[in-house]
Amino acid sequence: MAAVRGFMWGSSGRKGQILCAREFMNSLIDSSFTEVAGAIQSYDWLNDYYEVGERYIRSRDGNIEFTFAGLRRNLDSIKSRARILLCWVDEAETVSSMAWDKLLPTVREENSEVWVSWNPESKLSATHQRFRVDTPDDCKITEMNWRDNPYFPEVLMKQRIEDFEKRPQSYDHIWEGGFLTFHDGAYYSIEMRDANAEGRITSVPYERSSPVITAWDLGIGDSTAIWFAQKIGAETRLIDHYEASGVGLDHYARMLQEKGYVYGQHILPHDVRVRELGSGKSRLETLQSLGLTNVTIAPQLNVDDGIQAVRTMLPSCWFDGEKCSHGVEALRAYHREYDDNNRVWKGRPAHDWSSHSSDSFRYLAIGYRQTSNWGEPIRRRLQGVV
Repeated sequence: MAAVRGFMWGSSGRKGQILCAREFMNSLIDSSFTEVAGAIQSYDWLNDYYEVGERYIRSRDGNIEFTFAGLRRNLDSIKSRARILLCWVDEAETVSSMAWDKLLPTVREENSEVWVSWNPESKLSATHQRFRVDTPDDCKITEMNWRDNPYFPEVLMKQRIEDFEKRPQSYDHIWEGGFLTFHDGAYYSIEMRDANAEGRITSVPYERSSPVITAWDLGIGDSTAIWFAQKIGAETRLIDHYEASGVGLDHYARMLQEKGYVYGQHILPHDVRVRELGSGKSRLETLQSLGLTNVTIAPQLNVDDGIQAVRTMLPSCWFDGEKCSHGVEALRAYHREYDDNNRVWKGRPAHDWSSHSSDSFRYLAIGYRQTSNWGEPIRRRLQGVV
């Protein structure tokens, strides 16, 4: 493990904890516990200082204790942790923007550090945007690949060369730190490949004579994603896309108005009726109070049926390449969760940055309904309606 010398804070008399975090962690098996323990036991000077048990790692002088946590379900409890000297976020590609916003201010001890390690997959991920696009002033970025490993084994060298010769589409991502352009287990790889090859990811203008349909995935403590579509003949035209986090529903209502589109239907997920503990109102009631009308609740189908509905719809879809760039990348990346222990694809989608836009697109596919009165003049029928 790189930078293991950073684990020696306690030897200088400082007291606190080293937090090792990942996006998802249900147990120590899912954590970096084994990696940390192995690194410590590989160096005599670390092994002399730390005591490694079956479920704990701590310094022998009592100054330092390692803690392990998953960000997805434990952010609020992490915020209350005291004296974090070092926070290491591993496998950080999927960490959301909201998680970074909550985590980073928690590491506030004098001279404390945050280490982030990840294999980049998308230029749109929150981790890439935060640390490589808008790099903090006091941040050091190091790219490490196979050639930087002095112990790189011959068996992996043979595998690397074979990937270079036989699997060039994935070689850069696996071995050179490039973005993932070919997603194993992707649900819509064929359909999105065809959309690109057929020139259906291009400039798609807004047709003022046709109402706009929106489809939402409403995040609770997570991102909200919205697609903007128009049905023109047999075509489904995706003219816009929006995703944000950490803002209230009033933000999205204002955004709809600022877009200037004439709306015909808003498709919302089935859980929009759930009442919130604080206000006692459902999010549906809140959105309606903000002016959202012509609401359709997407049917509560299982995810596999929804994915099949998207596959059926995608051949008729045209995407605005600029306004929908994030959404297009999300559809390309949306993939099955992989079980590393058993080396099999699971029957459910992985939850990462691509999930929100892909879920809202699924609601579009299963929730759209042609209304009989769409032939009326839009000016009269939708005047003043969000």
